[in-house]
Amino acid sequence: MSTSLQSRSVAGTLVRHFGLGVALIVAAAAVLLFSDPRWKHEQRAADAPKRVGMINYVSVPVLEVSEAGVLAGLKEAGFVDGKNIAITHYSAEGDRSTAIMIAKEAVGSDFDMIFTLSTPVLQAVANANVETQRTHVFTLSTDPWGAGVGISRENHSQHPPYMTGQGSLQPVASLYRLAREANSQLKKVGVAWNPAESNSEASTVMARAICKKLNIELVEVTVDSSSAVQDAAKALVSREVEAIWAGGDATVAPALDSLVAAARDGGIPVFTNMPTDVKQGALFSLGADYYEVGHAGGLLAARVLKGADPATIPVDNYAPEVLALNMIARDTFQSKWKFGADWPKRAKLIVDQAGAHQQQQAEMQAPAKP
Repeated sequence: MSTSLQSRSVAGTLVRHFGLGVALIVAAAAVLLFSDPRWKHEQRAADAPKRVGMINYVSVPVLEVSEAGVLAGLKEAGFVDGKNIAITHYSAEGDRSTAIMIAKEAVGSDFDMIFTLSTPVLQAVANANVETQRTHVFTLSTDPWGAGVGISRENHSQHPPYMTGQGSLQPVASLYRLAREANSQLKKVGVAWNPAESNSEASTVMARAICKKLNIELVEVTVDSSSAVQDAAKALVSREVEAIWAGGDATVAPALDSLVAAARDGGIPVFTNMPTDVKQGALFSLGADYYEVGHAGGLLAARVLKGADPATIPVDNYAPEVLALNMIARDTFQSKWKFGADWPKRAKLIVDQAGAHQQQQAEMQAPAKP
């Protein structure tokens, strides 16, 4: 074979190989493109229902009430599940590892928005979403500014541009002042809390501060699982605390029944920052109206679904206060604990022998910086 023919043969082989390589690269790129949820999102019809992944941390009354508020807010703004919005509901059932897996699945799915309720799932999604940067709206987070997800405490407009939401700092100081009003001799209060929860840490820090002002000793026992709460409560009783406080810890909340039972066996009451806790035996509670918090979160999510840029929406605090009373528990502990004369009129939720009763609407508070 001549030199020129050999050259053309070699060149032809190279071209064929090169062409095959290009074809393989193009095919691989096509597979990646078609499998990318962001490409799928762009290909959906403009009038297709908005897809939302709604992630709750655990099935407890306060989170269920808040989720109902979210759905009501969305509906009020024109978004009805099954019509112009499609909501996929997730629950981590109180397990952080499960929350992380759900967050990764949601971030990798074809959602127009991920909506989270509570700090643990806020953190899980925020960490999984750093690269994908899917739109993320959150609510029911006591202290999102301290959650380590890039939200500035000093400047509420400074946060990841694809994320926004609202905080709901608990009125811990006001609750302790009520406790002192109910028991003027109160000197020692116990708390079980999980240091892994930034929301619980924020509440505990506030409790330490107000206890110092009121000359109340705060006895702390830490827990790392809901199964440890009962033993923690018994330990607090053995240390002769006069009451146990629960501040909204997501680890303690699922075990509130056992906490209240251990306290009752020790002859002491429980007071909390979760209004619905009076239905489970707490003596009194002062906290955010979590239905209203959820409702506001739903309206916020609707704004974003309609095109508002999350980057332009500051993460402010919204915690309209609600007082809740348990008259049955009051009768049990009336030798040392007295409700103020105006408390029943101020309360939005009262539990008595006839059941739980909703009272007048609590006065709303404007969003404010913590």
